Amino acid sequence: MAEQAVSAATGEAYVSGALTAVEDGAPIRLFYELLGEIAAAAGLRPYLPHRTTDPIAAAHLDPRTVYDIDRAHVMSAGVVIGYAGLPSFGVGIEVELAREHGVPVVIVAERDRPVSRILLGNPAVVDVVRFADLPGLRRDLGAALGRLATRPTAERSRLADGLVVQRFLASLEDARHVSEAEVAALLRVAELDGEAAATLRRAVTEGRLFGAGLRDLVGRHALRGPELAAFVARDILELPAGETARLLGLDGRATRRHVAAARGRVGLADDADPALVGQWLVTELIAPPTRALQLQLFQGGRTTQ
Repeated sequence: MAEQAVSAATGEAYVSGALTAVEDGAPIRLFYELLGEIAAAAGLRPYLPHRTTDPIAAAHLDPRTVYDIDRAHVMSAGVVIGYAGLPSFGVGIEVELAREHGVPVVIVAERDRPVSRILLGNPAVVDVVRFADLPGLRRDLGAALGRLATRPTAERSRLADGLVVQRFLASLEDARHVSEAEVAALLRVAELDGEAAATLRRAVTEGRLFGAGLRDLVGRHALRGPELAAFVARDILELPAGETARLLGLDGRATRRHVAAARGRVGLADDADPALVGQWLVTELIAPPTRALQLQLFQGGRTTQ
């Protein structure tokens, strides 16, 4: 039995288009009103930024306020209608915000106007309407919004889940890499230098030690000096005992003491099974920076009852 189609294009239609540095602003604002009328005819509530955050009519608003207001409307919209006939930083930002929050985008432009390929290639763009006259624009944009309204539930769920996965992977990259300056500052706090510090730096650069994990080891767990180096070398990089001792410049017995002390500080037994250590690394050093997105991912991007 086929799934019942439900409306994808519901709620608000965000009309995105150039406003700043437009030579003759009155005609373009009338054009955006027309786009809003077409959206209203499709059952959507048009949001027209020039009515709220216009650079002339609302010149008293500071840039951050404008960003916050328009961003909130993009995030909650059912669809973004992006006019690409005039170059605009704002349109590009709004389309990218739409992608980040799973909002479909319909691009509108005259047939003879060039449009940036990076804009057209944005995964949020589900349709492109090229028009030669206003009746054609009404017909084709209305049809594009109608196609959104008949997108099956399962297809929209897959798209939403795909965006969750993209955000999850992006969050992993953010957790993996931190700036060189922060790594250097963390190593100073941990009172670590020489070959041991260089080893930790390489581990972060190569992605074997999450930058956010190093931050937690130094900050939350307060590992310092040889304890930090021993824990990273043995339990994260899985270096042999002899190589770890050489890295620390200590004998085997002293190295084992530092490993045991580090494990105790993070809540592991000094003789913890490697599988338990591995589980701890995932749940404590990798998961925390991405936990909210993991919960959303495992719930399929939907709220539970």
